[in-house]
Amino acid sequence: MFVVAGIVIILALLGSSAKTLFSGPITEQVHVMLKKDNDCIVEPSDGIPRVISNCEYAVGDNLSVAYKPKQPTLEKYELINSTSS
Repeated sequence: MFVVAGIVIILALLGSSAKTLFSGPITEQVHVMLKKDNDCIVEPSDGIPRVISNCEYAVGDNLSVAYKPKQPTLEKYELINSTSS
């Protein structure tokens, strides 16, 4: 009886994580907030800062980013418009 209850609890906990893991990405527009060396930092509406390595963008550039909620990485990103000429 306790084994079954334990399995149900574990599956319930993993189910919510699995749902987030297998859900579709969120796409939104953000701007480059910070650039240090070759890394850019963007912060989508979920409030989790994400790093773009080997970044060729400038601070203030507008990007379209795709990410999964509560995941620290970006699935894809592309320049919408640049603030530099």
